Amino acid sequence: MEKKANPGKKFKAQILDTLKNLESLVKKIGVLGLTVEPVTKRWMESSGDLYSTSDVLDNYPKYDFLGRNEEVKTILDYLLSTTTESEQHIKVINIVGFAGVGKTSLVDVIYSNHKVRESFKLRAQITVPYIANLTVKNILEEITGNFCGGEDEDFDFLCKILQERCGGKKCLLVLDDIRIEDSLHNWSKLIASFETGAARGSAIILTSIPLYDPKQLMIPATHTVHLSLLSTENCLSIFMGHAWRQTDNVCQPPEELSTVGKKIVNKLGNLPLALKMTGSLLQDKLDLNPQWDKILCEFLDGTNLLPIPSFLVMCYLDLPAPVKRCFAYLSLFPKSYHFRQKEVICQWMAQGFLKNTESGKSMEDTGDAYLGYLIKRSFLQPAFGYNDRFMMHNLVHDLAIYVFGESYKHHLCYDRRMEDFPAKSILKHGRSLRTIMPVYLPTERGNSEFDPEMLQPVIMKLSQHVFRVLSLSHYKITSLPASIGELRHLCYLNVSYTNLKELPDSICDLLNLQTLLLRGCYSLTTLPDRLCNLVNLRHLDFQGSSLQRMPPNMHNLTSLLILTDFIVSDTGPRLGDLAGLSNLKVLAISNLQNVAHANDASDAKLKEKGLADLWLSWDYVHDSNRYGNEMEVLKKLEPSHKDLKILKVTYYPGARFPRWLGDPSYSALLNLDLYYCENFESLPTLGLLPFLRELYIGRFTKVSSVGLEFYGEMTASQKPFQSLKVLRFSHMPEWKKWNIVEGIEFPHLVHLCILQCPKLVGDLPNELPSLKKLEIIGCTHLVAPLPNVSNTCEVFVQNSHSQPSLDLDKDTVPQKVHEITPVPNSGFRGTSTASEIEEILHGSLMETESVVSRFPFSSSSDTTMSPRPKETSSVVFRHQVEAETGSQSSMVEADIPITTQAAVIPPTNNTPSTTAPFNNEEAGNPRSSFEVLKVSTVSQLKSLPPTLHTLKIEGCEYLEAIPNGLLAGLTSLKELYLISCGSLKSLPSLGSVTALYIRNCRRLENLSSSESKMQLAFLHHLFIGSSCDSLTTLTLDFFPKLKNLCIWDCSNLQSFNVIKEIKGDLQSLESLEIRDCPRLMSFPEGGLHAPNLESIFLSNCQNLNNLPDGMTSLTSLKTLFLHKCPEIESFPYGGLPSSLILLSIAYCDKLTPQKNWRMDTLESLNRLEFEGGCMGMDSFPEDMILPPNISSLRISTLKSLKKLNYRGFQYLNALHTPEIHCCDVLHSLPDEELPSSLNQLCVQECPLLTPRLKPKSGKEWHKVARIPHIQIDHQIIC
Repeated sequence: MEKKANPGKKFKAQILDTLKNLESLVKKIGVLGLTVEPVTKRWMESSGDLYSTSDVLDNYPKYDFLGRNEEVKTILDYLLSTTTESEQHIKVINIVGFAGVGKTSLVDVIYSNHKVRESFKLRAQITVPYIANLTVKNILEEITGNFCGGEDEDFDFLCKILQERCGGKKCLLVLDDIRIEDSLHNWSKLIASFETGAARGSAIILTSIPLYDPKQLMIPATHTVHLSLLSTENCLSIFMGHAWRQTDNVCQPPEELSTVGKKIVNKLGNLPLALKMTGSLLQDKLDLNPQWDKILCEFLDGTNLLPIPSFLVMCYLDLPAPVKRCFAYLSLFPKSYHFRQKEVICQWMAQGFLKNTESGKSMEDTGDAYLGYLIKRSFLQPAFGYNDRFMMHNLVHDLAIYVFGESYKHHLCYDRRMEDFPAKSILKHGRSLRTIMPVYLPTERGNSEFDPEMLQPVIMKLSQHVFRVLSLSHYKITSLPASIGELRHLCYLNVSYTNLKELPDSICDLLNLQTLLLRGCYSLTTLPDRLCNLVNLRHLDFQGSSLQRMPPNMHNLTSLLILTDFIVSDTGPRLGDLAGLSNLKVLAISNLQNVAHANDASDAKLKEKGLADLWLSWDYVHDSNRYGNEMEVLKKLEPSHKDLKILKVTYYPGARFPRWLGDPSYSALLNLDLYYCENFESLPTLGLLPFLRELYIGRFTKVSSVGLEFYGEMTASQKPFQSLKVLRFSHMPEWKKWNIVEGIEFPHLVHLCILQCPKLVGDLPNELPSLKKLEIIGCTHLVAPLPNVSNTCEVFVQNSHSQPSLDLDKDTVPQKVHEITPVPNSGFRGTSTASEIEEILHGSLMETESVVSRFPFSSSSDTTMSPRPKETSSVVFRHQVEAETGSQSSMVEADIPITTQAAVIPPTNNTPSTTAPFNNEEAGNPRSSFEVLKVSTVSQLKSLPPTLHTLKIEGCEYLEAIPNGLLAGLTSLKELYLISCGSLKSLPSLGSVTALYIRNCRRLENLSSSESKMQLAFLHHLFIGSSCDSLTTLTLDFFPKLKNLCIWDCSNLQSFNVIKEIKGDLQSLESLEIRDCPRLMSFPEGGLHAPNLESIFLSNCQNLNNLPDGMTSLTSLKTLFLHKCPEIESFPYGGLPSSLILLSIAYCDKLTPQKNWRMDTLESLNRLEFEGGCMGMDSFPEDMILPPNISSLRISTLKSLKKLNYRGFQYLNALHTPEIHCCDVLHSLPDEELPSSLNQLCVQECPLLTPRLKPKSGKEWHKVARIPHIQIDHQIIC
């Protein structure tokens, strides 16, 4: 039998021959006088940490936007100018310029301008490499924030949605890099949809190169800006700015370099991109004048045969070889994609592009240096508006594609907006693939259905020898096949935001795995016990999972650099397992209350590690009987002071910190968060941390003063907080005094925030020269003056209505001040709930009548009545009355309840009081003399003081009529109360009375008779309660000057009426309140012509079946309350007025939020409430129902609600205070992260949801963990 050849022997012989040849060459090195040096050694060692991303960004040059101020001013002036009727409905601005001239930078500056942000309610910016690739779906996704998915199947339908979404708002659409190739018909229809739906003054900004003429789009530009080349002077500044940066010891470059530099600038054609990249190239060659000449002669004067500009070729060839590979890999990502730093570095590492260096740098440090070098050399640039994202210029992206060449075939990078999992492509090309990576991931968890049967053949098709990177993030997968363990060379696995319940044990066979991302896998409860086999694992992130303990033998993972949580448990590994993880850089340790012995903490040996980021956390529910060793535990968890940059300590139950926390030796510490340390009576000393930039202190609930102990001892050479940029204090209920020590300043403070410190009186720092943003929220007693800040500083003041406002010195008030005044002591709420309003109106206040209590009886219109708890409504006040004839004062008892208007709804700058009844008419002429008199017998009416201002007739049961002449001589009388006069049938001649209050006068008849028309014509305020049983129709014509109308418990009232066409007759009406009128069915046909009406309150009107017609004409309406009106089914045609600020709907069974309500067009609406009713609604809110600018949302007692829908939440970018109450079957929050704007969350009495929000362990906790302030079932969590 013929013997088969052994191929192994043949290969072995070839390898041995190759080794011999190499050894021969090595022996000749010394003979030739050569030295061996790693390819990266020279540039890496000479640079040190210079090229780290953070250092490069700190020193990123500011020369990139020179010479465009005139263009910016021209465009802003035109964009923000008022559009006249004769002008085109939509402004179209076309910015034309050659590639690299700076069009995108110009657009970024315009788009981010604060005046533009304020003027345009909807904004979207899209980079369009080719118009043929732009679909209406892309634009719709940008404007709505919704992931539309799939193909652009129904163009007309999507255009209609776009038109509706614009909803009459003023919109700005930026389309960058337009190139016309086809789809002109669709494009013109798309623009027509935008023009039809957007408000007058909306704008489209296009950027294009001169070769393509946007007139072909059939939307001729109303304004064209030709972006010419920069002047030689500006170009030289940009070029030398990049070439000469970081040489602060030399003011100007040598003359010979300047001369060559000018020649290079001329050759580059005055293009900013070319100037930046070439200047950055020459930065490392400042001492090499011949190098500058060589670049000028060989590259810029030579012939370029490549399809890439010569300056790009030159810059690329100068890159070190390992950086070239990393740069080329970035071509996989789409144009204009925003790279994340960690995402890029981990993938470079997985592809084998990064190595540990001899100097001790990790692969991550090397990757960070490469990324920083690419930024420094202008191959990448910071993404506008982001600190951790970067992007490529389109020309640079073209270069990356060119140099990557055929290698792209081995990497599958696909856009999740355009396609789901590309199983067919993988099955076809799987053997050669190294990467499967989706980008532009949907914002919802598990957005796409995923067939688990499909994953098995896909994994089997991939080569176990070459496949390196796999991402299945955001897919609906509950398990991974065991075959994944066959991918032996897999280095990067991302299954974040999936529904995985467990990992297969075979995953522990992936011995080359470096990065394992399980973030947001809330169904994941355990990790495999053999996880310790992954000896090359460097990044383990399971934040937001439901793990209860760590797997055994964690100490074997000696390569681990990032561990997002080490869970201390009674049954799991102890802290000593961390001792062997000597390479850790990022570490979080939770459940430290389970550390039984402080020596266990010492065993972790954190001081011997080079930790840069550390988070230490105890349980939010303190068990005082547990161990009581928290001080010793924290003391023994002391990290090394050399490398620590970020430190966070939460739920610490001790009364003080060990000495190491705050010690000045922590010179690298930049960010410090101390939260929920409720047993501290004074703040720790933190002012001497020399380079601390951000400090957050929250929930120090026993601290009453802040002073010298916080700053530390000051010397001539050492002053506290010299580097601090951001300072936040939050939820310190006992803090009363901030002692500002003389000589202590915050010279670099950019952002100061003081939140929910209700007892703080003062002071505030006097001088904050660098401050850009000041927030003071919920500090109800603060009377200190604001700091002196620049007029560009944004100031947000949220202060209680009942307490003194901040003393805003007119000379120091910035231009941008936002004042908000919520109900005091309302916890998380900015508005009263519907149930509380009903309780106020129908509960314990009924004895004294809430409407009576809302009469303001102040001696001056400037006096602000204090909102009190509801039991204070019946307090009797004594008003001191000054006689007109002298300074002597007499006391007249007036049984007048204090105002409770703020208990119903607090007035704010944006939200006037719903019922502010008898405000002093002479606002500019406050009364200095008045009398208030209560009479209870007829005899008392015989003699009334001539200066009487307010007359209250109460309990005169047998009084049938008031003589007409009785009030005629009382020229000062303005307010008349008629209470419990059961026999009274007619009104007297009211004379000068402008405010009339009637209660329990059921036989009163002549209110709507023609005889009473004249005497009612001068009324400004009318309140009718439990009276006028004969009243079935109220004629509004009788009250042309009426400002406030309130009717309650009029059992027979059926309708309102107008005798003739109203032509501005109700133009004074400001407030309308109707409640407990069971037979009321309708408003006047044609609606209410009340242009100044600001508030409507309708409650418990069982038969009312519609709201007033034409409500969009109520252009001043700010607040609308609809409570217990079960027959109202919808809003009037046309919807609600855009001026509406607050909308509250409670127990209106037939009112369920619908798209045809057009709430998304209510651009001023910022507070929204739904309580009760909405039967059958199991998901809320649906897509495009809510306006994007609401800041406060409350949902309560929605019995059918099961889940919150992310599609409706994701574009609520202004939402900061959601509240969820008494939703019995609600079990989940939106699948993806809640809006980043959230600052507070309150969840009460939701039995299915509450246990899922348990900190750390709850399945929903990861969704809310980043929210600063959370309250669950009346317990403050954080």
